[in-house]
Amino acid sequence: MLLALDASPAVRPNPSGTEVYAREIITHLARTNRGHTMRLYANTASPPAWSPANVEWRLLPFPRLWTHWRFRRALRAEQPDVVFVPSHVLPLFLDLPAVVTIHDVGHRHVPSAYRPAAWLYLEWMTRSMARRAARLIAVSQATADDLRRFYRVSPERIAVIHSGVDETFRPPTTNEMARVRDRYGLPSAYFLYLGRAHPRKNLPLLLAAFQAARRSGLTAGLVLAGPSHQPSAGDGVQVLGYVPREDLPALYGGALALTLPSLFEGFGFEVLEAMRCGTAVLASTAGSLPEIAGQAALLADPHQVPPWTAALRRLATEVPLRQQLIQRGAAWSAGFSWERAASQTWTVLETAGRPPHDRS
Repeated sequence: MLLALDASPAVRPNPSGTEVYAREIITHLARTNRGHTMRLYANTASPPAWSPANVEWRLLPFPRLWTHWRFRRALRAEQPDVVFVPSHVLPLFLDLPAVVTIHDVGHRHVPSAYRPAAWLYLEWMTRSMARRAARLIAVSQATADDLRRFYRVSPERIAVIHSGVDETFRPPTTNEMARVRDRYGLPSAYFLYLGRAHPRKNLPLLLAAFQAARRSGLTAGLVLAGPSHQPSAGDGVQVLGYVPREDLPALYGGALALTLPSLFEGFGFEVLEAMRCGTAVLASTAGSLPEIAGQAALLADPHQVPPWTAALRRLATEVPLRQQLIQRGAAWSAGFSWERAASQTWTVLETAGRPPHDRS
């Protein structure tokens, strides 16, 4: 079987959740290949350094409309048995069997967080994927439920496949944490938020809860890591901006807890990454977070400040609570595997693809 795979998100710099998923699933599909040909397409001039050895690349630099024009043109010419799009956007007017990963439909849950044009594009593309793809992969049961609820996709067309956790996320050594603390000038005790400053991430609630906890005696700081954060976030708040991936395990490991107050998440890589690094997690009850965090995190209503204030104070002062969450998190996060995700994805691709002799 010839598998054509949109690798364009996997080669972007400074990857976020969707790009991390694309890179990891490509890497592990290659490792667990069942004798198929993997052909990767990207809008770049050269393969990335992490490229698996057993894949083919089609490098198609193109200034704009790459997905809907250049990528589609190549697919029509080469006629693969199945197309895999790991990041939501299938080329328009493509008459080939396709599997698309849907990470979330957050625009449906928090429409106010999106500009009207962005909301319309997301809705149009999601509706198009839901109608045209042979199979859909949902990264959580919550996303699968949304596809059925909002787009009336039959359960038979949806495969729920949880993502894995990058192998680089592990408990850091004392020296590694000390180096990262010195590099960024981190306080001795801090809570961590990792991610963009997007409206659906609900940072105003976290900042309000943190300041309320500070007024009642909390001495720990709050570190915001990721793009787009305002430098004047308040007393005790430190803004780092983008942090290279190699520094993240020590950044996680040195924190009292990861905080994730999102109004909606389709998966939540940060939850599992923190757990793998030996860090407690405080997350919201929205979207997929209860599903992904299981019983291994503290959960709080993302619309109410007082529960978050109370949780921050507990995590700062109750060492047995943190240790319990760390132990639960290590056991729980071990169940999320990229090898398993790749194996399940191969099964979906094989059932969706046409036999090679059916090409025309």
